[in-house]
Amino acid sequence: MPTLLARAARTLAGAWNALEHLLARLRRRLRRQQRQLEAEARQLGLQLLDVIDDLPFVPTLVPIRPVHNQFYGHGAFMGAAPALLADETWRRILAFLMPDVYVQVDAALKDGADNARLIPMFENNPVMCAFGCLHGVKRRAGQADRPAGDLTGMEWDVFVDSAQVEAWEALGEPVASAAREALVDAIVDRMVIAHASTADTVQESVGVCQYPDVRRTVKTGMGGVLAPAWMDLFTRSLRLAKAPDLRRAIDAMALEPRSQSQEECESHTFLRPVPMVNGVAEYESATGQRFSVVLEMKTLRSTPVLLAAMVRALNRRGVHVAAVCSFALDEVRGVSGQAQRLQGRGELPGPREILFFHYAGDVQHACEQGALSPGQGVLFNGATLLRHTPDDPGAYGVDANVVDGLAAYRERFGIDIGVYVQEGDCDALAAGALSEVVGANPATFALGFAWGGLLDEAHVQPNGTDRRGLGGQAMLGMIGRAREWTPVAGEQA
Repeated sequence: MPTLLARAARTLAGAWNALEHLLARLRRRLRRQQRQLEAEARQLGLQLLDVIDDLPFVPTLVPIRPVHNQFYGHGAFMGAAPALLADETWRRILAFLMPDVYVQVDAALKDGADNARLIPMFENNPVMCAFGCLHGVKRRAGQADRPAGDLTGMEWDVFVDSAQVEAWEALGEPVASAAREALVDAIVDRMVIAHASTADTVQESVGVCQYPDVRRTVKTGMGGVLAPAWMDLFTRSLRLAKAPDLRRAIDAMALEPRSQSQEECESHTFLRPVPMVNGVAEYESATGQRFSVVLEMKTLRSTPVLLAAMVRALNRRGVHVAAVCSFALDEVRGVSGQAQRLQGRGELPGPREILFFHYAGDVQHACEQGALSPGQGVLFNGATLLRHTPDDPGAYGVDANVVDGLAAYRERFGIDIGVYVQEGDCDALAAGALSEVVGANPATFALGFAWGGLLDEAHVQPNGTDRRGLGGQAMLGMIGRAREWTPVAGEQA
């Protein structure tokens, strides 16, 4: 019997040694493959630098009246995409940090894409956002009359994993327990900053979680990256922009390993991202402004309790949340009551609760229904302040009845009003007209113009069609899902 046991032991030991050798070989092979993939990723970024000036792009940059209260960079400044591509330094930064985006943009340009088609390809892009922020700082320099609310933050559209949310909810009370805070940290670290496609938005609205699909959506197709990667790429953009020798800075950064994930939200991102709190500090040192975000939760599974917990998690990372936004007030109601505590900042007020609307008429209807409390912030598509005149192609007139009516509702109900547009569908004449009317009525439009471009430029050329900036929201008006302004007593229809 002992002999049999000894033989069995030797056999098992031999099998174990063989397995260890096999695993070691597999590990070595995987390391070689990873190094090869990392080298290929670095090479792609560096190769693009050699052909960067071959980009087939002649920008259209049209001056407009400077936007005086930008509030936040809608779409993370996607409207300034043509200006970024026109800038040699920033073309190189984009090509190195996000080579997949650059390759797809290059292909779109070769296919004849104009500015209107390019702009949506940069929605929620972190390099784009860094470019817009730094240019805004330059343009604001020395302008002492700019309002305190100017550029409150930059927009983050976010999708979260509903499975993680369910696990967080299953933990029960107390909401701020260590276990729940740890899980919400994981939710924030895995959330995708992306707008997502119209199809994803529709499916999410009927209860089908689109988080897995958004992870697979290409960045230029309204996909995005994970929150830590977004902050990392944003911070690296700031570093490269201020580098005295861009090529040397890129060569040094190219040595850092990147993710080999096949999912779009992680592809080409860096394996060791700059911690969010460090990125916040670098931004504030470079700009003299507080780093703040405006959150729009795209996942319908979200609740105000979850959103408040996510704000706390972002605060722990040094991120200030200027506002939480939604088309449904029940999704954000109460979040503003929670003070924000950032390390070294003391206690700051909770984020504003902003309610989105499609048309000015939707704001009017909400007021008449008693749905808006005093102090409520509202944003609607500013295109509905303008009238397009088909007999005079490219001309827009301000609808004085709507502007005056909004002023009356603001005073009567005590609400704060602002506007946004769909930048890819907003030509320079419309953008300029909106900047004029918002600037001329600061009391009515206390939340200003959430313009997603540079302060004094627009990039979509007028072509005689209606390009006020309604985008896909125009269809909502046609099918009765968005309300036109109803003239009140004393107004001319």
